[in-house]
Amino acid sequence: MSFLRKISDIIEKIESFLIFLLVGAMVLLSFLQIILRNFFALSIFWIDDFARHTVLWVGFLAASVVTIHARHINIDLLSRAFKGKSKRFLNIIKNILSAFVSAVLLYASLKFISYEKSGGEVSLTLKVQVWYLQLIFPFSFSLITFRFIILTIEEILGKSKKEDDKEGEQAKFI
Repeated sequence: MSFLRKISDIIEKIESFLIFLLVGAMVLLSFLQIILRNFFALSIFWIDDFARHTVLWVGFLAASVVTIHARHINIDLLSRAFKGKSKRFLNIIKNILSAFVSAVLLYASLKFISYEKSGGEVSLTLKVQVWYLQLIFPFSFSLITFRFIILTIEEILGKSKKEDDKEGEQAKFI
């Protein structure tokens, strides 16, 4: 199990670095675009398209990163009512269902990419086939599925500390 967690941790570091680079590039280029438009009546035509796709990549990369830390959006009405083994069982079911939904979304995103690839659409400003820009969908859904599987295995083995850490942090702020 620790082998899978180590792989996930390495991938997380790469994802975090990509998020840092993409957000930095997006902010700097958007700022440059604002300055050019407002003070020089100029524009770099591809920045808006780049920023649009970058937001998509950052959002999906971040969704993948937060999953392994159990920081993803979830409905936890039931988990607050249970303690001990029943809560652990509920977490296992929740993680299995989440992995299943992520796997279904992975399948759908692969079909979507296949459809987009066959269409051959090219981004007019970035001069690249659009399906390349949309590869974040299957990439992130595969990582999210992988991470829900890790969380499920850890919960089954009783090695999950993410939920306990999360509750402890929430208690600090209350």
